[in-house]
Amino acid sequence: MSVKNSQVVKINQNGWYVETRTGFDGPFTSEQEASDFLNLIKTSDAARMEFAGLQYTPPE
Repeated sequence: MSVKNSQVVKINQNGWYVETRTGFDGPFTSEQEASDFLNLIKTSDAARMEFAGLQYTPPE
């Protein structure tokens, strides 16, 4: 197994995988494809948290 960063890994000859909270997603055909997928996950998580913050109304 080779590691690009803490979340993008190559497992032998099986391809590139992205480690997520629920396990590993993949295989991806290239390291760049796995990195792009990881960036999409991070972007959607950030948008989800921002939306949740907008929905919150503090008690008065």
